[in-house]
Amino acid sequence: MHELLNKKHTGILLPLFSVSSRSDFGCGDTATLMEWIDFVKEMNFDIIQLLPINEMPPETNCPYTSLTAFAMDPIYISIKDIENLDPEITKKIKSKDFNQEIKNIKKKEYIPYGEIKRIKFELLWRQYNYFHKNFINSNEYKNFEDYKHRNKWWLRDYAIFRRLKDNYNWRSWLDWEEAIKNRNLNKLDAIEKDELFYIDFFKYIQWEMDKQFNKIREKLKEKNIKLLGDIPFMVNQESSDVWSRQEDFRLDLEAGAPPDAFTKEGQKWGIPAPNWRTQISNNFEWWRLKIKKFEDVYDMVRIDHMVGFFRTWVIPKDKNLKADFDILDPIQQEERGRIFLKTIINSTKMLVVAEDLGVIPDYVRKVLKELNVSGYKVMRWEKEKDEYIDPKNYYPISLATTSTHDTEPMKTWWRIIDKKEKRLFLKMLYLKDIKKPPKNYEEIKEIVNYKILNSASRLVILSIQDIIAGEDRINLPGTSERHNWSWRIKSNWQKFYEKHKNDFDNIKKEIKKRNEEKPDDIV
Repeated sequence: MHELLNKKHTGILLPLFSVSSRSDFGCGDTATLMEWIDFVKEMNFDIIQLLPINEMPPETNCPYTSLTAFAMDPIYISIKDIENLDPEITKKIKSKDFNQEIKNIKKKEYIPYGEIKRIKFELLWRQYNYFHKNFINSNEYKNFEDYKHRNKWWLRDYAIFRRLKDNYNWRSWLDWEEAIKNRNLNKLDAIEKDELFYIDFFKYIQWEMDKQFNKIREKLKEKNIKLLGDIPFMVNQESSDVWSRQEDFRLDLEAGAPPDAFTKEGQKWGIPAPNWRTQISNNFEWWRLKIKKFEDVYDMVRIDHMVGFFRTWVIPKDKNLKADFDILDPIQQEERGRIFLKTIINSTKMLVVAEDLGVIPDYVRKVLKELNVSGYKVMRWEKEKDEYIDPKNYYPISLATTSTHDTEPMKTWWRIIDKKEKRLFLKMLYLKDIKKPPKNYEEIKEIVNYKILNSASRLVILSIQDIIAGEDRINLPGTSERHNWSWRIKSNWQKFYEKHKNDFDNIKKEIKKRNEEKPDDIV
C-alpha cells in the first residue's frame, strides 16, 4: 500500500483556471497558484487537486481534450515571473492600456481562452527573441540546452508538431504532405534543421513553465501540501501524440460512453480510441511516459475514466457499423484493466487515484480493492438498497467527496431532488426520519461537510462551492458551451476568505482534526 494511505488527508479542488490574483490575465496561472497555496494552508488542507493542465487546441476550453499529453498549456504561465524577462515586456504589462485590456477580459462571464492565449503568445514570442539575442552565450542558455536534451523523448515531437500546426494553419495532420504525415525521418530532420529557431520557441515556453512549477513544488513541500494532478483518458486526434505514435491509436474508431440515464444516445468524445493491442504489446509505454513526465509536477495522480481501461465504448466512423464495447467478455475486460493498473502502479512513486464513476461493472472495484487503489465515493451516489451509506462506513482506501467537476454543486442538487430523496438523505445525516426537509441547503450544509470529513476514506476532497453553498458549476457533461470550464473566483484569496470567513472558520477546525486523526485499521 502507498505510504500516503497510512493516514488521512483532506484536500480542495482548485482548477487552475478558477483561481484569481491581481496579476493574472483573466485565467489563473502559476503565480496565482503560488498565492492560493497560502489559502490552502490557512484552511488546514494538505492536498490541492488540479484538473488537467495539458495544452488545449485553439478555441478549446475542455482540459480533457488536449493536443498533447506532455506539454503544459502556456495559458498558465505567469509572464511577470519569467526569468530574465525583457524590461520592455515588464513596462508593457504595467502600462495603463494593457491593464485596461486585462480588466475588460476579467469582466467577462466566461474565460476567453483564445483571447488570453493570443496576448500571452505575443509576449512569449517577444521574450523568446530577447532571450535568444541577449543570453545565447550565457549559463542560462546552457541550462535551456540541457533541458532540451533531458526532455527530448517527448519535447522534440511536440515542438515539431506545434510548428507544423502553425505552418499548416491548423489543418488536420491527416491532410499534411504524405512524408510529414507518415513521419519520414529524413523529412523531419530537414524540417527541424530549417525551422529550429521556431521549433525551439515551443521548447522555451515549456522550459519556463517547468521552472515555475518547480517553485510551486518547493512551496508545497515547505507547507507540507501534496498536489493531486489529473491525467485524461485520451488526447485529441489533432495531437502531437496521435501523430507521433499512430500505432497506439485507432483512427477508425472514436471513444465515448454508452447510453445511460443521463444520455440516452451515449456520448461521443471526439477522441480516437486506443489501439489496445499495440498498447498492451509495448507494456503501455505511452501511459508510462505520461506518468514519468508528471512525476516532476504531482505527488498524486487521478486517472480519468478508469472503466475505459477495462472496456472501451467505441463508435465506428463507418456509420454502417454499430457502437459497442471493444471487448465483450467480462473476464477479458477485468484482466486488461488489472494488467494496466499493475503496470502504472509499478512504474511510479505517485499515489494513483482512479475515477470510477458512472455505470461501473463490479469487477472494476474488485480490482481497485485488490491493488489498494482509491476509487471515488460521491456522497449523493453512495447507496445500499436505496438507503444512503453513512460516510463513516466507506471503504478506507477511497476518495470521498460531496461533488465533482462534472456534477452540480450540493446546493443545486438539494434544490432539484424530490421530497422523498431529501428525507432519505436526511435520515443518513441525522440517523432519524425527518418528515419536513428544510428547503434551503444552507440549513444542512454544516452537517453534510461534517459527515464527509468524518468519512472512513483516507482521502477527502471538498469543493469550494459546497463549503460556501454556492451554485457555480464547472462543467455540464455532454455540452460544449463556453460557460463550461469558466468558473472563476473573482478576487484574490484574502478577499475571498474574508467574504466567506464564517464558512471557512467553521470547517477548518474539522479539517485539522481529521488530518491529525489516527485511521482505523483497514478491514
